[in-house]
Amino acid sequence: MVVRKDIDNTSAVLTVTVTREEIKPKIDAELKKFRSRASIRGFRQGQAPMEFVKKLYGNTIFSETLNELLANRLYDYLRESKLDVLGQPLPTEEQRSFSFKITDIEPEYAVNYEVGFVPAFDIKGLDKNEIYERLTVSNLDELAEEDLNYARKRMGARSNPETDIREDDIVRIASVELDGSADAGVKEGGWETTITVALKDITGEPLKSQLLAMKKGDTLRFNARNLEKQEKEEMYRKYILNLEANDPREVGDWFEGAIEEVTRVEDAELDENFFNGYFGEGRVKNREEAMDELKKGILGFYDVRSNALLMRDFQGRLMEQNPVELPEKFLKRWLRATNETQIDEAQIDRDYPAFAENLRWSLLRDKIKELFALEVTDEDVRNAYAARVRNYFQSDLPDHVIESSVDRLMQNEKDVADTRRDLETDKIFEAVREQVTIRDKAVPSEEFHKIMDEVTKKAQAEQNRQDALEAVAED
Repeated sequence: MVVRKDIDNTSAVLTVTVTREEIKPKIDAELKKFRSRASIRGFRQGQAPMEFVKKLYGNTIFSETLNELLANRLYDYLRESKLDVLGQPLPTEEQRSFSFKITDIEPEYAVNYEVGFVPAFDIKGLDKNEIYERLTVSNLDELAEEDLNYARKRMGARSNPETDIREDDIVRIASVELDGSADAGVKEGGWETTITVALKDITGEPLKSQLLAMKKGDTLRFNARNLEKQEKEEMYRKYILNLEANDPREVGDWFEGAIEEVTRVEDAELDENFFNGYFGEGRVKNREEAMDELKKGILGFYDVRSNALLMRDFQGRLMEQNPVELPEKFLKRWLRATNETQIDEAQIDRDYPAFAENLRWSLLRDKIKELFALEVTDEDVRNAYAARVRNYFQSDLPDHVIESSVDRLMQNEKDVADTRRDLETDKIFEAVREQVTIRDKAVPSEEFHKIMDEVTKKAQAEQNRQDALEAVAED
């Protein structure tokens, strides 16, 4: 028998009762079964007297049988009542313990279990009246032009001119530290290093103008702080001064240096050799087709990030519109009970809000999956791995090579679980996207990246706050 007494909207006490009349036949059956297969010293197998077996093992068999009966009755009730429980049922803190004496079976055994559950709810916010903005880039032509210029530089011929320096050149300067200022002599025991810098990155305009009037072999005095903008001191020491992270020495800003080498990369001509070399044989024949191909790649890059931002907007608004009530008191108790050696009270209180938000979103995900009958099949997972293999090799592979590669990759159970969850997220995204109204909003790429960076930092901070309880949340 199971009797339910609600504590509030999200928790209840279930009293599970097993009577002596119900348990005794099962204990007797278990004792007979145990006696028939037990090897007890001094007796042939199965021939030990029942009273002797009962004396040695009766209390243990009694305990196991009672606990099994209680658990089966409890979970049968939960299954039949379709109660959406969270965590696992816990005996109430006032629950008395039993002696489990087989010689003194009580008339009945009643255990009070506390359960936390989610009240039934219908998800809101999935209709065309819900309008979302999806970010796109407004300067696609400019980005494609930049990519084409980069490609021409990458494919261009390199040279080391000795008679001049130009705006796009890279110079290598053998440098030695001065004793404090531009007019001082070389510092005794000062820092010596070779500094390589691209002229276009130099922040000090007088220094850039000075270099543009020089050539290989010339010497100059310069403030190293004017070479490149480095927001953090450790970056300046590492990338400009070439100091090791653990090097404690103090190094001044002024240096004297000789230009050892000038590197120049000429832009590749927009001809057949360039198009075939950069885009692949026969794929692009002229500048217009090259720009179209580059735009496809840029749009693909931003589409992934636009969808990630949009998915986060979906999540945020759905969480606001569906404030799923949780059994906070029960969940905190459950967290303590299941992690008593790993998590203390203070940590539970600190990390619970992040845990609760994660749990609420998991419940909303489950509701969306149920509403739209979404499922990630084993075939979906294998196809995702096969696409990953093809993308990695960037060529047509025989089917048996792909299959063997997929089999090997899928031996990593955590990666398979992550892939399955990513596919599930994609299906949820598409399902929500079909139900609401999406309007594109074009912004400059610089603004797009700023927004993306802010969202990424916020997401990382949220992840860090709930990492301590992540394993519990997954359970």
